[in-house]
Amino acid sequence: MGYVAVTAGEEIIERAEQLFEKRRVSGDSESLGVDQLDDHLGRLTDRVMSESGLYAPRLAALAAKQAQGDTVEATFLLRAYRSTLERFDETPIVKPGEMLARRRVSPAFKDVPGGQILGATKDYTQRLLDFDLVDGDATNPTGEWDLDDKGDPEQLTTVTELLREEGLLYEPDEPDFGEPIDTTRESVTHPPDRDAVLQALARGETGAVTALGYSALRGYGQVHPTLAEVRVGRLPVRIEHPYTGEAVTVTHTDVTESEAVVPVYEKREDPQFAFGYGLTFGRNERKVIGMTVLDASIQLDSEEEPAENAEFVLDTVDGMDSFGFIEHLKLPHYVTFQSILDRIRSIRDSQDVPDDGSRGNRRTDADDTSGSVAGVNSDD
Repeated sequence: MGYVAVTAGEEIIERAEQLFEKRRVSGDSESLGVDQLDDHLGRLTDRVMSESGLYAPRLAALAAKQAQGDTVEATFLLRAYRSTLERFDETPIVKPGEMLARRRVSPAFKDVPGGQILGATKDYTQRLLDFDLVDGDATNPTGEWDLDDKGDPEQLTTVTELLREEGLLYEPDEPDFGEPIDTTRESVTHPPDRDAVLQALARGETGAVTALGYSALRGYGQVHPTLAEVRVGRLPVRIEHPYTGEAVTVTHTDVTESEAVVPVYEKREDPQFAFGYGLTFGRNERKVIGMTVLDASIQLDSEEEPAENAEFVLDTVDGMDSFGFIEHLKLPHYVTFQSILDRIRSIRDSQDVPDDGSRGNRRTDADDTSGSVAGVNSDD
């Protein structure tokens, strides 16, 4: 790269870092605790977990506190920590139907089997500032509701399973590979397999995934899906028992899942639905919906629109890549800028451009219609 290191000295750099920390704790209010972040700002910690690819709510809250709420910086911190952890096992595959759903809505079917579960949401209410929160939560907004878990909820049949039973959902050929790729350990090659696409999208920056998914809906693409359902719930995490070899559930993770269907009338003898899929840690419905749109768009295997180009999408949505390239512009670029500056000055000198930038009556190539060679006017 064409930049050089800062030469201000270690002491100045350390003091700049100390000033950053001072800004974080400045003010007369009480210090914000990690437990408070995890309890009251769960969407923030969920987003950090999602984009870092590590399910660790308390560590995500710590990263968000350290980064002063900057989700990309917090994701950077949590990814860096993740890279130090030992990987000692892989979990057996868990099917989406095993999710214990706390929220499940289907825009496709009104009377979906298992019912609509609105759960905790403000999707259907007005977005207005609640000034009562300025002085804290004076009353319990849940009233007399008892939100404690009363056993495990019923496992629900997914909408896509119903469509598969009728033969309405297109089933792609089984991929020709052995073990699934791990994009945190192996570089993504193009064209990527679908498992690599889904992994990259799952760790993608929420704003980027949303924006590119939106671009397809706005007409810069061919995919405008119907959401089969969006679900928020808990998936079991299992490991194989070291002695019996049987799968044992050791914990659960909170996830958000979205499935979308796209009608395909042409190019196939049997008209069916194609589908897109999205799943990420924590609760982030906006991101998984954008993820389903991009998954369905990338399956078109086209380069006509940005959202359909796998290489463009995967190279753009990763928050760490975009974070690094954008932020590195703040670093000193003295050498490259001096080179560009010298070149521009040399060109100006060769064209006798005055210091004030005016060209006087000097003719340019655009003014010359006498067939002169490009770059040399006929009167030179």
